[in-house]
Amino acid sequence: MKKKMMVNILTGFLGQLLVIILGIIIPKIMIGTYGSDLNGLVSTVAQIYTYLSLLEAGIGQATRNALYKPIAEHNEEKINFILQSAKGYFKKITFYYAIGVIGISVIAPLAIKTNVDRLTVFLIVIIEGLSGVISFYYIETPVTMLNADGKGYVNNVLNLSNKVLAYAIKIILAFGGINILFVEFSYFIINILKVLFYKLYFKKKYPWIVLKTNNSYGILRDRNAYVLTEIAWTIFSSTDMIVISTFLSTKLASVYSIYNMIFSNLSILLNAVANSISYILGQSFHKSIKEYEKVHDAFTALYLGSITIIMSVCYILTIPFIELYTKGISDVNYIYNELPVMFCLVQLLSWSRNVSGNLTGIAGYAKPTSYISIIEAILNIILSIILIGKMGIVGVLLATVIALPLKVIWCIYISDKKVLKRSYKKSIMILGSNYLFFAFVIWCKHYVNFKISSLCEFLIYGTGLTFIIGVGVILINIIVNRELIMVVKKYIFKR
Repeated sequence: MKKKMMVNILTGFLGQLLVIILGIIIPKIMIGTYGSDLNGLVSTVAQIYTYLSLLEAGIGQATRNALYKPIAEHNEEKINFILQSAKGYFKKITFYYAIGVIGISVIAPLAIKTNVDRLTVFLIVIIEGLSGVISFYYIETPVTMLNADGKGYVNNVLNLSNKVLAYAIKIILAFGGINILFVEFSYFIINILKVLFYKLYFKKKYPWIVLKTNNSYGILRDRNAYVLTEIAWTIFSSTDMIVISTFLSTKLASVYSIYNMIFSNLSILLNAVANSISYILGQSFHKSIKEYEKVHDAFTALYLGSITIIMSVCYILTIPFIELYTKGISDVNYIYNELPVMFCLVQLLSWSRNVSGNLTGIAGYAKPTSYISIIEAILNIILSIILIGKMGIVGVLLATVIALPLKVIWCIYISDKKVLKRSYKKSIMILGSNYLFFAFVIWCKHYVNFKISSLCEFLIYGTGLTFIIGVGVILINIIVNRELIMVVKKYIFKR
C-alpha cells in the first residue's frame, strides 16, 4: 500500500511538473511563430476538448467505486463484469461525444471571432475531437482499471511520455514554420500509439480481462449523477474561453490562455498529489464517522492551506512573470492588473469544496449535488454574457467568482449538517482564516512593488515568498485546526 501510494505521488507530481515546464514553453513558441490570434484559437479549441474529456470522470468514478471490493477479493469474474459494463457506457458516451465534435466543428468557424480562415478552424476542431473519440472508446476503461488497482503510476508514466513526445514534435514543427494542421495532427497519431500500448499491457498483465461490452449499467452506482455533475463542470469550466472567443476575439482568448496556463497548471500539480491520497477519505468514512470528521477537517485545511500559499505567491508574481514571458510580443496587450486576483479567487473557491464535495458523493448525495452543479453552470454562463459587454475579459472571470460560492455553501451544508451532524463553526474557521490571509496578502501588495528583470530574480523572489507565506499559512491552519499535524502524521506519513 505504502509503496504504491509513494510511486503514484512521485510519478504524478514529477510528471505533472515536467509537463508544466514544457507547457510554459509551448505557448511562447506558438505565439512567436503563429501569432496571438492562432494561439488563441488553438487554446480555445484545446480547452473545449480538455473539459469535454472530463465526462469520463463521472463514469470513471462510478466504475472505481464498484471495482474496489472485487479487486480486494480477487474476484476476476466480477471485475470483468464491471469493466464490461463500463466499456458499454463509455461506448454509449462516445457516440454523443462524436456528435458533439461534429456540432462544434460546424459552429466554431461561424461563432469564433478570428482572422484564421474558416476551413482551418473547422479542421483544427475535427482533428482535436477525433483524439477524444479514440480516448473515450479505447483508453478510458483500462485507465480506470489501473487506477482502481493502485497502478495509477502506469497511466502517469504513459501520459508523461505522450505529453513529452507531443510537445517535442510541436516544438520541432513550430520552429520549422510547418502548417498548424500538421502540428495538431501529430497529437492524433500519438493517441493511436497510446491505444496500442494499453492493448499490449493488458494482454501481458491482465490476460484474464475480456474488454467486450455489456449494457448492465446498474452496477455503476450514481453513474448518471456523476456524469451530470461532470457535464455541468465541463460547461462551467469551458465558458470563459468560449465566451471571450465569441464576443471579443481570439487574441484576447490568447491573453486569457496565458494567465490560465499559470493557474490551471499549478492546480493540476496540487491535484496530482491530492488524487494519490484521496482514498484515505473514503476508507476513513466507512470505518468511523467520528474518525472521519478529524480527517475531513485536516484534509480541508491541508488542501486549502496549500492552494492559499500557491495563490498568494501567484498574486504577487503573476504580472512580473507575464512581463518576462511576453517580452517582445506586441500584437496584443497581455498586462491586465485585475486578472491575477480573479484567477486566484477562482482557484481558492474551487479548492474550498474539494473535500466536502467528495463527501457528498461518498455519503450518497451525488444526485442533488449534480443539480447544484447545473445551476452553477447556468449562472456562470448568464453572468459571463452580461458582464463581458461591460468589463471585457475581467467580467468573464468575475462571473466565475460570483457563481462558485453557490456550490461551496451547498457542499458545506451537506457535509456539516446532513452527514457529520455538527455546526458550521469548524468549516467556517478553516475557510475564513485562509481567505483572510489571502486578503492580507492583497493589502500588502499595494505597499510593495516588485521589479523583476530576469528569470533568476523571479526564482529568488518566488522561493523567498513561498517560504515566508508558507510559514504564515501553516501556522494559521494549525491554530484553527489543532489536530491537523496528528492526522497528517497518522494517515499520510505512517502509510
